[in-house]
Amino acid sequence: MYFFSESISMVINELRNNKLRTFLSLLGVTIGIFCIISVLTVFDSLQQNIQQSMQTLGSKTLYVGKYPWIPEDKGEYPWWKYKSRPVSTYHEVAALKKYVSTASHVCISYTEPSKVSFQNQMSQVGLFAVSNDFEKFQHFDIEQGRYFTASELQNPNMNTVVIGSTVADELFLQKTNPIGQSLILYGNHCTIIGVLKKQGRSNMGFDFDGAVILPYVYLASIRDIDGQIGNGFVDPMLMVEAKKDIAVEDLYYELISTLRAIRKLKPREPDNFSINKLDAIQNKVNELFSKIKISGWIIGFFSLIVGCFGIANIMYVSVKERTNQIGLKKALGATSYQILFDFLLESIFLCLIGGFIGIVLVFLLSFILSALLDFPVFLSLYNFVLGVGISLIVGVIAGYLPAKKAAKLNPVEAIRS
Repeated sequence: MYFFSESISMVINELRNNKLRTFLSLLGVTIGIFCIISVLTVFDSLQQNIQQSMQTLGSKTLYVGKYPWIPEDKGEYPWWKYKSRPVSTYHEVAALKKYVSTASHVCISYTEPSKVSFQNQMSQVGLFAVSNDFEKFQHFDIEQGRYFTASELQNPNMNTVVIGSTVADELFLQKTNPIGQSLILYGNHCTIIGVLKKQGRSNMGFDFDGAVILPYVYLASIRDIDGQIGNGFVDPMLMVEAKKDIAVEDLYYELISTLRAIRKLKPREPDNFSINKLDAIQNKVNELFSKIKISGWIIGFFSLIVGCFGIANIMYVSVKERTNQIGLKKALGATSYQILFDFLLESIFLCLIGGFIGIVLVFLLSFILSALLDFPVFLSLYNFVLGVGISLIVGVIAGYLPAKKAAKLNPVEAIRS
């Protein structure tokens, strides 16, 4: 223990006596650790936020529409092939509820940008036309009023809407209660029955603050959306959730067979629909982030190589400067192992200090990015340990050869030099 504390004390004194050399030694390691850990920290945080947003959509939910989220076959995305498919319809909701035994909830939704007005005020909104059970798939809270009843969602003459908080702020003064007021939508009057709580845009792109939600059957009565339009990627979409005790794969295969029967497809005809699962997107997200992280490793690796050579070179200089001191130590009884340990410890100590400085900079960067971005950026324990571990390995690699050279010095020749 005394030997170890004496070595630490000697290393600290050596670093103090050569401040400029110490600073230049630390710089390469600091930059390398900062590059690697900052890239891992930012993209780990972003990846986790995206995955959490996906989980809010439901890990047991399937999304049925004309277009797959990723190409169904390897190669390019044949959008012209998908565009010719028929769109999902409202009557398919009832059929799926009746015949798919593994489904707990089924609904249809249609989204498009639109404009609504109240008196002289106008607002650009995202229109959500939905059927029963939509609230089971998407999370939002009511701040004023209420949500639709089942009868309202099934009645094509029921012109009621629920609006987001941003829409309410843009159209109504603070003293005006939106509940019971009448909006103009596509030239028709719609009565507001509820206002949603403010929740912000999710990482998946859902923005209910600037939304107007209304019954699907009502919008279909004033707009031709049920099975007739083909507006690209905003066609109606079916959402189907598996029961609690049912695996999503079982729902997937039952859904395929039921939809083929509903659409009267022959056995050899290909599916004219796509069933999308969140795990496919998650796999693509993980694959993308893995590639991005590699770039951080490459940049950090070259920085660490520079730092490693820098520290090794400085350690060689240190051995040369202290040759006489090494000879005296050996003459007084110091072993080659002790000399090796002293110089190796100095190299490791240098790299650890550089690594800690790099990690502190990443920690400060995470605070700044968290304040600027819409999601929290945090330095995980894994990345912290990884940064320390890399610093330790670099210290051993950079210091071993100079330390070995010092340990092999002949004490008589070293004193004479």
